[in-house]
Amino acid sequence: MNQRNAPEAVRFGKFLLVGALNTLIDFGLMNFFSGLLHLPLVLSQALSFILAVLNSYILNRLWIYPETRANSLAGQFSKFAIINAAGLALRTVSIPPVDGWFRQFVISNQVNFLGFSPQTLSRNLALGVVLPITLVLNYVANRFWTFGDVARSRTLVRKV
Repeated sequence: MNQRNAPEAVRFGKFLLVGALNTLIDFGLMNFFSGLLHLPLVLSQALSFILAVLNSYILNRLWIYPETRANSLAGQFSKFAIINAAGLALRTVSIPPVDGWFRQFVISNQVNFLGFSPQTLSRNLALGVVLPITLVLNYVANRFWTFGDVARSRTLVRKV
């Protein structure tokens, strides 16, 4: 990797760390809402997604793109919210059929993983399949629209 791309690679690495934390929040809360509170899966994943998005925005603004703190919070969050609403819409229409497919697979193949129910396995597998798609779309859209005013690369070594 050349030194010109290093800052963007560091930024993407931070994005992946924030994404990992948000994934834990998302999976944990989705399981809490659907498994313990017995809320419908679509509602559970929507609530878990919204809470993970709020965490994501705070960490993006403060840690990944600190250069943008002087920008309008309302304008920036509006863009972030629009992108994430599109991601939520994609998830909401994608998760039920993927969950149904996995549930049928788990039941028909008598898959038993650590004693989890077929419903728990299928909903987590469904979220695991859909999540990487929304992660990539989210990064690209936020990088170029929400935080598009941040320079994409900087030379780290002074020219002699």
